[in-house]
Amino acid sequence: MFQRQCSTRASRFLCGRTVFSLLGVLTLAACASPAPVAPSFTIMPRPDETFATFQKNDAQCRLYAQTQTGETPSQGAASSGLKSAVLGTGIGAASGALFGSVAGNAGNGAAIGAGSGLLLGSIIGAGRARQTGQTLQHRYDGAYAQCMVGHGEQLPPPPMVYGPPPVVAYPSAAVLYPVPVGP
Repeated sequence: MFQRQCSTRASRFLCGRTVFSLLGVLTLAACASPAPVAPSFTIMPRPDETFATFQKNDAQCRLYAQTQTGETPSQGAASSGLKSAVLGTGIGAASGALFGSVAGNAGNGAAIGAGSGLLLGSIIGAGRARQTGQTLQHRYDGAYAQCMVGHGEQLPPPPMVYGPPPVVAYPSAAVLYPVPVGP
């Protein structure tokens, strides 16, 4: 079937572009590293606690946080990005076939639409994946912190946030202009 669709010189060029576009996007997607499955802050053990007990509490709380969020931040980000890429490919292929049928060549239109839809869907999916990963990481951190505090561990103090220095406005000196006297 692929041979028949890509039989003419122009369609072979478009089919080759689509295949190379897909390979390029998949290669870039393979370079993405998943987020670590860990809290984004440090917990300190109690002064009277052994390190083995602290590690046991840490493992229990990581499992608790993962069950509370339903999935790890990296799993959520990957599934969100993949859904957007697949949806973009489908919409691009459908719109490309529609515009291609108007021009008299639905096959080439679908191929071009699928390639551009995959590219745009992957770009949108990357943004959605980042947002999903951040949301899940925030939920994971909250559940982990609740569990560790429940075990008596010590949360670090919140970081100091420094704002800009205060703005001091001095009043300007009054300028007196001579008033002319007379007509």
